[in-house]
Amino acid sequence: MIDPRPLEDRLKPRFWYGWIVLTIVFGAMVTLIGVRNSLGFFFKDMGSEFGWTRAQIAAAYSIGMIVQGAASPLVGWLSDRWGLRQTISAGILIGGGALLLGFVIQNLWQLYLMYAFLSVGFAAVTFVPQTHILSNWFVKRRALAMGVSTSSQGSATFINLATPALIGLLGWRGSYIALASFVLLITFPISVAFLRNDPAEKSTVPDAPFLSIEERMALSARRTIPLPMEGPAPPGVWSQIFSLHFFLLAGLNAINAFLFAGTVVHIVPHAMDQGFTLTEGSLIFIVWGGSIIAGNLASSVSDNFGQLRVYLLGALFGTVSVTILGHIELGAHPARFFAGAIMSGFSLGLLRSAVFSLTGGLLEGPNSGKINGTIMLVFGVFGAIGAYVPGAIFDGSGNYRIAFLLMTMILALGVTLATVLGRTSKPGVH
Repeated sequence: MIDPRPLEDRLKPRFWYGWIVLTIVFGAMVTLIGVRNSLGFFFKDMGSEFGWTRAQIAAAYSIGMIVQGAASPLVGWLSDRWGLRQTISAGILIGGGALLLGFVIQNLWQLYLMYAFLSVGFAAVTFVPQTHILSNWFVKRRALAMGVSTSSQGSATFINLATPALIGLLGWRGSYIALASFVLLITFPISVAFLRNDPAEKSTVPDAPFLSIEERMALSARRTIPLPMEGPAPPGVWSQIFSLHFFLLAGLNAINAFLFAGTVVHIVPHAMDQGFTLTEGSLIFIVWGGSIIAGNLASSVSDNFGQLRVYLLGALFGTVSVTILGHIELGAHPARFFAGAIMSGFSLGLLRSAVFSLTGGLLEGPNSGKINGTIMLVFGVFGAIGAYVPGAIFDGSGNYRIAFLLMTMILALGVTLATVLGRTSKPGVH
């Protein structure tokens, strides 16, 4: 039905639907990230019941990351062809269905299968469509939107606040049923009912609250009236994939994936090795997640300060954090572990938001779904390595010290890549 109001009235941002889209994307990401990142809470129970090592259990997350990476190009293609709303909703349905498999796990392959399907849904809900759909709604304030939505990584840890209580009340199998119910009965219907792909679907324009009425009307006219071709055609997808910017951004995403997966899977087991209980470990996990939120929100200054500068600041915090965590021994004061966790989370919040904003800005265009899908393929592979390697190092040495030293070296590589990207980027990226 055509809106009968004058164009000027329709463009007034009395209530802009972009905030609803951002809220739904945030909520969906919180849910899927939270349930997938809960694996560390099940280490002790699964290990005790089945005799599995940490590397064997952590391999479920690694397999999931590989599957996520492999599925991401397809997700990007479906997002471009099928629509972001449909893709995200289907991903929520697949992820929730996968969690139901947790109730019947008896063998490692069943745990791996659950995480494989969960990660297919994860790919369809999170970072590929997140970057695409929010870039449709936010342009001038893209870093703000990415910072808010990416803070879901930290906010997701608050779902895990209930995980020890769920395990204590329902057992680890029953906990997976409870998590699946939340995904299928709450997150899925909200996404289907309210998510929208593009501002035009709600008779508005990107960034409407941040524009004057003249800017909104001019932008609406450009989006609704075909304009003659001006300048060269946009680059093809393969020329973008084989560009220097793509390789640098893929490298930065690979580094973020290794650091995030290695920390999210092993920080709770590492804390318990130092004498913390499971409940205390969950508190550390939540503090770590809250620090990610702080880093995500602080990254919004990159709209003025620059994404690359924010990335370098995040790398500095990350280096300090892994140094602290890598040198903690049994009997150390608990404040040291909390300090390391806080700095780790804040660092990851800055790093992830800065890289997502850079990706959206440098590789935007009609092929953004395919480009982001390919980026997430790289992310998945290196996230798998990041989840598995610390577990293997622990099984071989009895501690995580070498794993944290490796993270320090990886952060140094990220600084190098970010510096090269800054020197080769188009004007306006700094």
